[in-house]
Amino acid sequence: MNEEFYIGWQDKAPKSYGQWVKYVIWTLVLLVPIIAGLLVLNQRGFIASKYEISRLRTLEGILITEPIPCLKIPLGKNKIFKQNASFWEKLKVTLKNDNVGVAPFQRILLVGIGKKSAIPALEALAKKTGKSLTGKGIRLMGKLIYYDGVVAFELGPQKQLFQGFSKLKDEATKPVQLGKATLRGEILDPKCYLGVMRPGEGKPHRSCAIRCLAGGIPVFFKAKTKNGVQQYCFVLDQNGKPINDKLATYVADEVQLCGAIEQWDNWYVVKADEFKQLMPYWGKGMVMCE
Repeated sequence: MNEEFYIGWQDKAPKSYGQWVKYVIWTLVLLVPIIAGLLVLNQRGFIASKYEISRLRTLEGILITEPIPCLKIPLGKNKIFKQNASFWEKLKVTLKNDNVGVAPFQRILLVGIGKKSAIPALEALAKKTGKSLTGKGIRLMGKLIYYDGVVAFELGPQKQLFQGFSKLKDEATKPVQLGKATLRGEILDPKCYLGVMRPGEGKPHRSCAIRCLAGGIPVFFKAKTKNGVQQYCFVLDQNGKPINDKLATYVADEVQLCGAIEQWDNWYVVKADEFKQLMPYWGKGMVMCE
């Protein structure tokens, strides 16, 4: 038996040994790019969300500060809407409580710069103007964030934020009670999911989302209906108060929750039972609502 034997400190490897190494190297050279390409092609793409990071806009609407800061924009009657009709039409959501003669409203979520709620900036603005701003027609400058019919507005720098009061009057629209329901989906922070971060969902975004919720950005929930339609809602407790601290541990897990669902203009809001009716993914089989 005459087998070639290679010792590592030798200058040259035996022919058979060297040939084997070449086969391995060339196989890896061919396989690695192919495997990498297949992994990339099979990855889920980012959602088509949008963050207008380099464009400041002025929005005019009725300011609501609690429990979820937002601007109520009367569609069709607003100068801002008329100037950007095609843009708003793409974002418009059909309202179930759109009575004849009443202008439908588009609610635009307000968020602060960074991982912060809009509340501190709005409180500073109220102090600066010396007036209560809730329920007032106002013009604010900031940056739009939007995806799939849901819109958020990141408030601009304090010096540019306030663009004056407007003549808009608050036409109060009562929440529409839609009954109780059980929902299954994912808890998110709306600012990142709607466009600021990619991905703005799932495990890779978990730590970021927790910090956003800790900063006061409202809890956002995405779920699919029985027909496979993606639906979004904000989550509050049974009394209509923020529930961020109770839900932070459920971020990025498949969560099942149930509670009373209300429609606030174009928004859906779930008033969840924070103790009994929130279950992580392993609770799928449990009866959620009585």
